[in-house]
Amino acid sequence: MVLRFPSVVLFPSILVVFAAAISPLWPFSIADGGGFHDNQRIIEISCLVLTALFGATLLIRFGREDLRQIFDRRITFFLFWFFLLGLASSVFAYSPRHALFEWAGFLLLLTMSALIASEIRAKGQAWLDKILLFCGLGAAVYIVIEAVVYIVAINAGGQPSNSFLIYGFDNYRFLNHVQTVTLPLLGLLICRSANGKQKIFAWGVASAWWALLFVPAGRGTLLGLAAGVCAAWFCLRGDAKPWCRVMLWSGLAGLGIYVLFYVLIPLSLGLHPFGFLSSVIERTIENPDSSRWSLWVRAWQITLAHPWLGAGPLHFAHFGRDVQLGAHPHNWVLQIACEWGIPALLALVAAIVLGFKKLLAARQYLLPTDVRNHLTLAAWLTTGVAILVDGLVSGLIVMPTSQLWIAVYIGCCWGWVASLTPSQHDSTLRLPMAVRFSGLAGLVMLIYFLGNGMWPEIRNLSLHEEQNLQKERYAHPVPRPRIWRAGYF
Repeated sequence: MVLRFPSVVLFPSILVVFAAAISPLWPFSIADGGGFHDNQRIIEISCLVLTALFGATLLIRFGREDLRQIFDRRITFFLFWFFLLGLASSVFAYSPRHALFEWAGFLLLLTMSALIASEIRAKGQAWLDKILLFCGLGAAVYIVIEAVVYIVAINAGGQPSNSFLIYGFDNYRFLNHVQTVTLPLLGLLICRSANGKQKIFAWGVASAWWALLFVPAGRGTLLGLAAGVCAAWFCLRGDAKPWCRVMLWSGLAGLGIYVLFYVLIPLSLGLHPFGFLSSVIERTIENPDSSRWSLWVRAWQITLAHPWLGAGPLHFAHFGRDVQLGAHPHNWVLQIACEWGIPALLALVAAIVLGFKKLLAARQYLLPTDVRNHLTLAAWLTTGVAILVDGLVSGLIVMPTSQLWIAVYIGCCWGWVASLTPSQHDSTLRLPMAVRFSGLAGLVMLIYFLGNGMWPEIRNLSLHEEQNLQKERYAHPVPRPRIWRAGYF
């Protein structure tokens, strides 16, 4: 759909980017007993409620929308079945309120992406450049805070823990999930920046962002980005060469920054190197699956027990409690299969395949001399592949901040493709009043599902953590975040 409305009613995508950027930096607990993860979840839910309210406003104020310009009929068909099956799974789940919370969250994230896409199509690619710039500014703020953390660690004189070096996340791996999405966006900021101060800024931020990836040595992120760059090279050939060079040189610059500040300087002070990069090969040999195997086995067992509708969205957090390794399988394929069911997984995979096909088809609308958009296509392909590959060994589709960044990526990519695709239909469709009010009621229900899924745990998250970790049953339990930091239910 092309939303041909005044700019004042367009979705505030910059606000979403701002929320995603600052969510790890919130200086105090938003809810009683909450930690970093809980703050990020509350910020994400606020963005989802904003999405629902904004969508409701459009339904009330406007009745005409060109539905054929953004939504692909085949992709919409498979997404419709994915969410319909997920709704059925939620209704029959052990805890419908938990299942409906995640189902509503996924649906509103998709709605958020659609609204961002509509905004980019309406305002043009200049708005995409603004979104990328805000992404860079958000990363720059985080880098400054990390510089302060580094100075404190050096001045303390002792060997800092790796968790101390990564600020704002209950688990430093959650930063890696964010970087899987944002590193290609920063690379794209380099490619789309004009020569001058902005390009220097983009190179500096992207290089420092790579350096922070090397500190915890996120193997899933590194593997995903490598797979994404290779996919861009394979599919786009010569058009992707400048993009691959940008990712390579910014990565090497980041490696140089890491070696200087996190290896050489600590060694000169009589300390061990900071971070995990120096031991990544040893860790990979000793524990190649990073203890994921038990989670994958349990997810497979749940899938066999509930093949058609799954155990219910979010329900690995219930049926996987005794594994005590995670509230999600750390694999998006197994997660959807065991929680939503195999038919829903097939519908989602079909939608993803068609989405990539539509993305690659946009190449036919690019002039050979349009280097900027060829690099943009390579960046979108790299990011999409990186998310799918990293998601096979991590929980980036579960964590709140990475979920927001994925929604931003999909919206930007979606809007960019829509801005290039010629209009096939000039006529608009006036939505009947009954359809508009049905949609309004549906959005209100989604807000209710979010609130019902949060309540009453949000009243005292520390108590929720005590109860849900079942300390009387498990020795030395550790929080495994899913909705909240406590994880299990």
